[in-house]
Amino acid sequence: MRRILIVIGGVALAAGLVWAQREYYVQAAARFEVHSVFPRETAPGRYEQVDQRTLQQLAEQGWELVSVMPYVYRNEERGPEMPGPKAVVTQTYPAYFFKRTRVPVTP
Repeated sequence: MRRILIVIGGVALAAGLVWAQREYYVQAAARFEVHSVFPRETAPGRYEQVDQRTLQQLAEQGWELVSVMPYVYRNEERGPEMPGPKAVVTQTYPAYFFKRTRVPVTP
């Protein structure tokens, strides 16, 4: 009988620890808010790079840069007007992704 009580107590203790960890990880996941900045389309097929002042303002507001990814690839033919194929130049317009600690809302 004593062994059964020890086993039941151990299982209850383990279940309590698992439950407490679950609550901790749910709170940890909700501590951040995210923000993304994409290049602006000025005309169909024409894009404008993200202004560096915008990125600096976000940094001053506490946003931390997490990732930069190519968002748009644009190929253009450039070069002098000569017979034959023109050189193709690829332009990349990156997107920026930020995170910051969520400010707790007080009621």
